[in-house]
Amino acid sequence: MARIQSGESDEALMARIAEGQVEAFETLLNRYERAVTTFCYSFLHDRHVAEDVAQEVFMRVYRSAERYRPTAKFTTWLYKISANLCINEQKKQRVHQTRSLDEPIGPDPDGSRIVEKIAKNTSLPISKAAKREAGRLIEEAITSLPDEQRITLVLVEYHGLSYREIAEILEVTTSAVKMRVKRARENLRQLLRILDVPPG
Repeated sequence: MARIQSGESDEALMARIAEGQVEAFETLLNRYERAVTTFCYSFLHDRHVAEDVAQEVFMRVYRSAERYRPTAKFTTWLYKISANLCINEQKKQRVHQTRSLDEPIGPDPDGSRIVEKIAKNTSLPISKAAKREAGRLIEEAITSLPDEQRITLVLVEYHGLSYREIAEILEVTTSAVKMRVKRARENLRQLLRILDVPPG
């Protein structure tokens, strides 16, 4: 049995999992667990529930290994499973909890990544001292976005997926994805325009 290489493709790892190689599953889990949890959290706004759903996502991946066929990118398939499970969870709960503004929406702890991206298209100077506060306000704005805009924006900004991949995951047209991203960014830019943040 050949040892798993660090750069081995997702598809190759799935083939190994189908053969019963637990190490391959652990490699895949380490590669995507954080990203999937972030994705689920952007849907569900509850860290513990998101972690539970993410675990179920990977159990589905493991159980589906023998049937898996790489007709699309592995990440597209993975996020599609995640989206479906999150939608099912939303239907069961439909409880919108208010989350702390200090809790990060994704891998970027203070929201600076998305703040900086949006700020590039504004005249607003964002200093280091003001960035965390701006990040909190951006998180609040992201939370208040309609579900379809928020999820689409997270897939673009935090997961770097293409519009075509997102369209396949969410089962909408590419044009719909583009429009959701455009509207979400416009909403966030509007918030930055009205912030009174002094230059650093």
